[in-house]
Amino acid sequence: MKTKRIQYIRNNWKLGAHLLFRTKRFGVNNRWWSYFDSIFGISNLEKIKAVILIRPLIEIWKHMRFRAGACHILGDESYELLYGETKLEYQTRIS
Repeated sequence: MKTKRIQYIRNNWKLGAHLLFRTKRFGVNNRWWSYFDSIFGISNLEKIKAVILIRPLIEIWKHMRFRAGACHILGDESYELLYGETKLEYQTRIS
């Protein structure tokens, strides 16, 4: 299970960086560069503030996890592999 998780993260690290740091063009659809801005992207000043304060990064991580489950960005198998619990277990725990 851990080797699958590591392999999944290694294959999709660009998408994870895009969602965690909210880049505008890097990592969109797990690609190096996108020609269109992402709806999750924020300005460079907001990114610097998030890195310095750390708390916004934790909030972004929580929102990223929620979007992955509730909006079905990740499939059931990928979600369980990445987070170690099913979508239903997570949703009942946060309710």
